[in-house]
Amino acid sequence: MHLAVNLPLTVTVVAGLAAAVLIYFLFLLAKNEAVFVPLPQETIDSMLKMAEIRSDDVLYDLGSGDGRVLIAAARNYGIRAVGIERNRILCWLSKRAIARNSLESKVQVVNADFFDQDLSEATVVAVYPSQKINDRLESKLRKELKEGTRIISADHSFNFHEKDRRKTGHFWTHLYSFS
Repeated sequence: MHLAVNLPLTVTVVAGLAAAVLIYFLFLLAKNEAVFVPLPQETIDSMLKMAEIRSDDVLYDLGSGDGRVLIAAARNYGIRAVGIERNRILCWLSKRAIARNSLESKVQVVNADFFDQDLSEATVVAVYPSQKINDRLESKLRKELKEGTRIISADHSFNFHEKDRRKTGHFWTHLYSFS
């Protein structure tokens, strides 16, 4: 059986979907919200190494996207990791990737706004939103994090004492030790 494909219709549908996605991202940018841009694995690995992760750490990834930071932390360091992500589709993708890696006992993803979540359990916090969101997040971190908590931020800084700053791929990664 031969299925005929209407190529002009297919191209039109794909172009329409691409335009809708572009408009959505432009809308988020106009609202000064972070847009999901996956970090390169090299950057994730460097960030986690910079954080000097210990076996008793609990990593929170704020805006955890597709879960790659969570998976790398649990798989490579054996620690518990919690992702907080507002986007339901990204949460679903994260949970699938976590299951594919058999890490359900180590990794949890919460579909929520991280501004509404308690972060006090974290001993390592990973972030890659926007500078504007980092600026808003600063007071929450000051209120909720315990002394000694490490914060690793890809590409955007905080007004905390910076312990280390390194070029990781095409990003600057900032490490802060909270005190």
